[in-house]
Amino acid sequence: MGPRIMNEFGEEPERYYTVQKAYEAKKPLLEEAVRLGRLALAEVKKAHEQAGLLRICHFSGRVKSLYSVVRKAMSKNLPAERVLTDLEDVVGLRVVVANQKDIDLLVEELQTTLGRVGWGVTLEGVYPLRLQIELETFKLDDHIQEGITKTLRRYRDGDFDGAVTAISGLVDVITKTVYLQKSLGNHKTASYQEKVTKAFRALEKEYKESLSGLKSDEVTRIWNNHHKAVSQAAYVLGAFRREYSDVHGVKNAAPELVQRAIDCAVFIIRSISGLS
Repeated sequence: MGPRIMNEFGEEPERYYTVQKAYEAKKPLLEEAVRLGRLALAEVKKAHEQAGLLRICHFSGRVKSLYSVVRKAMSKNLPAERVLTDLEDVVGLRVVVANQKDIDLLVEELQTTLGRVGWGVTLEGVYPLRLQIELETFKLDDHIQEGITKTLRRYRDGDFDGAVTAISGLVDVITKTVYLQKSLGNHKTASYQEKVTKAFRALEKEYKESLSGLKSDEVTRIWNNHHKAVSQAAYVLGAFRREYSDVHGVKNAAPELVQRAIDCAVFIIRSISGLS
């Protein structure tokens, strides 16, 4: 351990080794993200500058050094095991464009270009497209968008159990809001499935009003089936949270299981957020 690192961590060398181990394990993935980002930027620059649609003046990329990661983690007082998932700038792509209006076009073109090699891009960074979250995030509240970004970031960094925790926690926040709005009782003591089911059931009036153009018996049938579907999705998501999330100490969530948890969560979020 170098003297600079010792100065940062003082009497906590084990904390440094935990960060170092995680950093070295994930560095190949982080470097791959930078490499693909540079290739995509070069392709976009070549394709669009000749047509005068987008002028990229300069671009570069880097993976933050271990020392820099350690210093920032200390300044934010992050637990060692959460450093690489909670820091947002471990991977950086710096792009200088000629005009402010070029930024949206740049992100759109990067999404298309990186998508061909299995990666996606947001303003927060790049992530593997094996994970899909099919929500129009710009229509959602800020805290929901933040939760989705956290899920993507943890999945991107290989923290699959952390991704399950993040998306499950987002649903928990949404149901808690309904509990407060509808005075449904103690949110903390309810089981995960009960929280979701009770929150959605409390929105029955709003749900049925949205189907006012249909016959009442058909509205009732649709409501009953949707209510059951939400409850069943909540059970599946709760089971994945119980078995695979880092909250309960059970690890090794496979990527395909994370996608199933995401699918359930997205269904629940869509069902509740449009009514509450």
